[in-house]
This record gives sequence, structure tokens and C-alpha cells, in this order.
Amino acid sequence: MFGLMKPSTGASPALWWAAQAFKINIFPESKIIAQIGDSISLACSTTDCESPSFSWRTQIDSPLNGKVRNEGTESTLTINPVSVGNEHYYLCTVICESQKLEEGIPVEIYSFPKDPEIHVSGSLEVGKPVTVTCLVPAVYPFEKLEIELLKGNRSVKTQNFLEPSEMKYQETKSLEVTFTPVYEDIGKALVCQATVHINEIDSQPQVRGTTKKLQVYVSPKDTVISVNPSTSPQEADSMTMTCTSEDNRNLQLLSENATLTLIAMKMEDSGIYVCEGVNLVGKDRKEVKLIVQEKMFTVEISPGSQIAAQIAEPCHLCTILFPLTKFYSYKVHRQQFHVL
Repeated sequence: MFGLMKPSTGASPALWWAAQAFKINIFPESKIIAQIGDSISLACSTTDCESPSFSWRTQIDSPLNGKVRNEGTESTLTINPVSVGNEHYYLCTVICESQKLEEGIPVEIYSFPKDPEIHVSGSLEVGKPVTVTCLVPAVYPFEKLEIELLKGNRSVKTQNFLEPSEMKYQETKSLEVTFTPVYEDIGKALVCQATVHINEIDSQPQVRGTTKKLQVYVSPKDTVISVNPSTSPQEADSMTMTCTSEDNRNLQLLSENATLTLIAMKMEDSGIYVCEGVNLVGKDRKEVKLIVQEKMFTVEISPGSQIAAQIAEPCHLCTILFPLTKFYSYKVHRQQFHVL
């Protein structure tokens, strides 16, 4: 600050007032909050001074790591890209005639470039503990970070990192929670929410979140194969086998689906059928034995009563009726059937 002084003897009153009247302005007027990788510009200007001399420095005389451009009554300091090393109080010094004025502005740096990441230690199985980790990568300053893990709409755990670090660097911070999935967790979601408590941030969000739907498994058990109509069908019949278990979301029956339909069955369809319920956390098998019975058929010979009397003689055209309504012609001779 400069006080008002009377001009010395012989000094020009006009020159004295010019030296005392010049002012310095800096823009932005308040502190700058910038994210690592951004570009910032600090402007310093004067009024009532025709030929000012500008210079920039940090309060602790660290390197500027920026470019200075002087033009007339204005000077601009541009820093691109911003890094943690640019977190300083910057001073603009202006000399006009024999007078010197300084004005300063603080620059605060933060890093919050990515959404949190959710990592699960293994497959989620009902009744078995699992560890969930919420990672926030490359955050700075981490003493202003808060991480919260939610399951559905319920907060599971919140963690703050309040102890400041003397070192200035980006760091990945995490929150870990171990819980045991239950049936009610099926279909719910995990939400990892990270907040950096820095005010006046407009260009980047202060809150970032990631959602992961819970894929909770139940190990298959109590597998059952139901057979309709029975496990002893006759040839040419049709039947359906259906496989179910307590967790029937991924059942395999003979490497097919959980339902198997056989049409116009043959003797070679007999055998042991296996249903296997499989998912990421277990499997359960069930077997059923299927025996295809030979189908009985009826032979009708026409004319019926005359054959006994004339058995030694060749009969007239004889008709045999099979179940599938096909007709075959035979000649009877010496009590044997021969196909025509």
C-alpha cells in the first residue's frame, strides 16, 4: 500500500499525481479452481499508466510453468496444461514510473477425471461372503474425497480421507466392503458414489457414480426330471422330459434345453437321460432311465374261418392289418407266411 505524500520541492504536481493514481486489476477477481489437464489464463492490467512494466511470479518463487504475453497495458499468463505443480499463489507486479504495485490470485488444482470402478472378488452366491471394492482413480487432493457404497437405496458404507498429504500427487483411493448375499439381493444394484468437496466447479462434476447390477447365483440343487406320459413308452409314441431345480436359470438336458420332446420313438431311444443344472457357482445332476417298449400289433386274416379247413391249400389273398393302417398281402402255404 502506498500512502499519500506531498510532492518534494520543485516536483511537478502533474507528474506526482500520475505516479500515485495508476491502478492494477487482475482477472479473474477470485481464485481459480482448475482440473489437471485444463488450460487457464491469468490477466493483469493497469489504468492511468501509459507504459507499464509487467512481471509474474509465484509467492514462493517456484517456476511459472507458463507463457507470459505483454501487450500495452495488459499482461497475460497462460498455463497449458495445468498440473499439480501449478497450485500456487500467483503475483502480478507492475512498475509505472518509479512506483510498483502487486496483485495476486490463488490457483487451486484438483483431479477427478474418471467415474469410480466397482470390483467384486468373485461370483455372488447366496450365503457366501464376497468383497466389493470401489476404486476412484487419479484423484487429487484426496483429503477432500468421500466415497459411498450403496446397495439398492441403502448406504452400506461411507469413507472420508481427511488427513492431508504433504506430497502433491494424484492417487487412487478405494473403499472395501465385505457382505454376504441373500435372496433379497437378486436384482438389486451396487452404486459407488465419489464426491470431491471443492466448491465453484462448473466445468467438471463434483460427484461421479457407477452402478453395477448384482448377479446373485444360487447353486443348483434338488434337480428333478419329470417324464410325461411315462418312462416306459411304446414304439411310435411321443413323450416329453422336463428338468427343474431350485435355481433353474441354466439347466442342460442332453446338451439341449431344460425340456426335451421325443416324437415317434424307436427302440434305440432307450437309455439313461441325464439332466445337469449348471451355473457359475455349482451344478447338480439327475438321471432317469427310459425303456421304449416294442409295440404289439394285430394280424387279421380274411377270410378267417375258412383258413383252418383249407390250411394245406393256398389261400386266397390274405390281408394283415398293422397299427399304422398299412396293408400287406401274403400267401399262406404249409402254415408259414411269405411276403409276396
